[in-house]
Amino acid sequence: MLIYLQAIETPSERARFQEMYLTYRGLMYRVAYQILKNRQDAEDAVHQSFVKLAEQAGRLPDGPGPRMQSLAVTVAERKAIDLWRSRRRHPQVELDEVALACRSAPLPDSALAAALADLPPRYREALLLKYCNGYSHREIAGFLSTTPEAVSQVIRRAKKRLAKALEEGEDAL
Repeated sequence: MLIYLQAIETPSERARFQEMYLTYRGLMYRVAYQILKNRQDAEDAVHQSFVKLAEQAGRLPDGPGPRMQSLAVTVAERKAIDLWRSRRRHPQVELDEVALACRSAPLPDSALAAALADLPPRYREALLLKYCNGYSHREIAGFLSTTPEAVSQVIRRAKKRLAKALEEGEDAL
């Protein structure tokens, strides 16, 4: 709580904020947890809510009551929804899942890895971002400073070139 109080200038505003924090932190956590269904994310949402409320400490209602409770719940709910939307757009993978994905990746000396290594860097990057990292065309476009349509075209061309290289490799065997 000391972190929040440092952002507040006057003692009366600090007292109102402290009273709000002690009174409504549990309620705000429950509201955030109902939306996020994850303890750590709910704690993050409550923290962000208190940061926002500390920034607006001069506008907080006096004393606990329906207005202060409504404000606390509304801010916590909005921050939880924002966090939920952010997590949905940018899913996070647990470390164990990453390790499993790495184990299932082709070995460095496999034909696929060799064909992938022979692709031009732009093609290789687009394929790896799409299929190994699971990014959408829009996200890849942001990384590569291009449009989603151009990313689709690059991936299409990369897959054709990769298929051709693999066919040629099979013919050599």
